Amino acid sequence: MAVIVSLLALVAQSKNPEYDHWAQCKVGSWTKITIEGEIGGQKAIMETTHTLLEVGKEKAVVERKMKMTLAGKEQPEQADKEDVPSDRDPNPVKIEKEGDEEIQVAGKKFKCHWIQGTQGEKTKVKMWLSKEIPGGIARGEISEEGQGSMKLTTTSWEKK
Repeated sequence: MAVIVSLLALVAQSKNPEYDHWAQCKVGSWTKITIEGEIGGQKAIMETTHTLLEVGKEKAVVERKMKMTLAGKEQPEQADKEDVPSDRDPNPVKIEKEGDEEIQVAGKKFKCHWIQGTQGEKTKVKMWLSKEIPGGIARGEISEEGQGSMKLTTTSWEKK
């Protein structure tokens, strides 16, 4: 779950980019992201749903629910709420490259801004971001030295 929280911090360039994307939405906006990769050498598929519960000048409150299948076995759903502050990014990414590209997400074409960089010392990320999707993430790739890689794809959303 921490990976998703960290990734959402990538979605713009201000004191807290994740907040910026949620602040453009009304309460009840949501996005569903599928993440595929490996955990401990076993195939993992996660489906996360992020729902905006509250938004103000100081923070946004986002509920995150995650369903995971690990090595073919469904795990119990996990849920939490996170305060997303407007004044700081808790997990910044050092952007090394960026550009614009049109990609297809959930059967629709979007003009996205992509960023590529490093988070912490070992985590490499590439994210395609769209202002049309709550939270901003259209697609992503994450790899960590010695830990494997994950691919993220937004599968559905509603921006209110």
